[in-house]
Amino acid sequence: MPPKKPKLQIPLFDLKLSEAAKKEVMTVLKSGWLSSGPKVAAFEREIGKATKVLNVAAVSSGTAGLFLALKALDIKEGNEVITTPFTFVATIEVILQVGASPVLADIDPFTLNINPIEVEKRVTDKTKAILPVDLAGYPADYENLNNISLAHSLKIISDSAHSFGASLNNKAMPLWTDASVYSFYPTKNVTSGEGGAVVSRRQELIDKIRLLAKHGLTGNAYDRKISGGWKYDALVQGFKANMSDVHAAIGLGELAAFASNQKKKEKLVEQYFKNLKDSSELLRLPLVQDGFRHAWHLFIVQLELEKLKLDRNKFIEEMSKGGIECGVHYQPLFELSYYSNFFSLSLDKYPHAARAGQRVVSLPLYPTLKSAEVDQICDVIVEILKRNRR
Repeated sequence: MPPKKPKLQIPLFDLKLSEAAKKEVMTVLKSGWLSSGPKVAAFEREIGKATKVLNVAAVSSGTAGLFLALKALDIKEGNEVITTPFTFVATIEVILQVGASPVLADIDPFTLNINPIEVEKRVTDKTKAILPVDLAGYPADYENLNNISLAHSLKIISDSAHSFGASLNNKAMPLWTDASVYSFYPTKNVTSGEGGAVVSRRQELIDKIRLLAKHGLTGNAYDRKISGGWKYDALVQGFKANMSDVHAAIGLGELAAFASNQKKKEKLVEQYFKNLKDSSELLRLPLVQDGFRHAWHLFIVQLELEKLKLDRNKFIEEMSKGGIECGVHYQPLFELSYYSNFFSLSLDKYPHAARAGQRVVSLPLYPTLKSAEVDQICDVIVEILKRNRR
């Protein structure tokens, strides 16, 4: 009989929906209108207020948003898009789905975000866009990425799935890019259950994304209900990627709780830093530079393996024995079986992504996590590090 798994006392993530979200959902259920309608429009307006960019298209997922943004910017077969190897598979999926070729550039070892110096090295005549990722909620280096974009006439589409609430020099991601895409998956800082949004300073781009997201039709069912007419036209070949009012209602309620939730998370982050500062020789803590506001979707640490007698997997196993669930964000794309067909596995090409892929550990971080639980997590970490120090 296999040994019993230890009982987890502290999960990696725990979702508790706000009362405001539950109330908004009940309003939709009572209305009899569940698909895209007034709640989606209201959710888009609130996202616009939060980002200070009013052009917003709510969609069915962050992945759909990235795909539609690339399509709307006419990224296609024969084009190259430079992105990071240290991300979730969705980032590269969408590049392949529009027919373009992904080109990977290594990351900064401290921020874990794409390194603009490496991006510059990979620009060719075929390069049409840069697709950075705000890993864990920390903004990419948009100042230097914009310099590259201007020098080579490239588009910037940010995978900001993690970074709702983040900013660089007091400007949200859409103010630095041609389009930024947020995710409202259940684990994100704001959730709509499933869903995402594309935000852009360019109204015509958002109009095109709205059209593509509803099969390329001139109006959806709710538009026709309001107008009292039945006629519609298909202007382009589109997709099914609209957000429902049910999901938007959850998002509206969670947006109302966002500021309060973020303050709770920021206090927990301060506690992590305080408790783990004396272990920084063995555990690299997240970097936060001047001008960068971290959204703290994730709290990612890196093990200094050269100074330890255990690897990352053993560390996570030891944490589990202590009743604490940890995660890994992420395994580099070029190490995944399917995507290894597209890239050389040479560590010389992506040494920092390869290194991080063996060392990163995501610690529990969510609004309902208690201060005493952070202390417990840190105590277990310190004990493991002390016991396994070389």
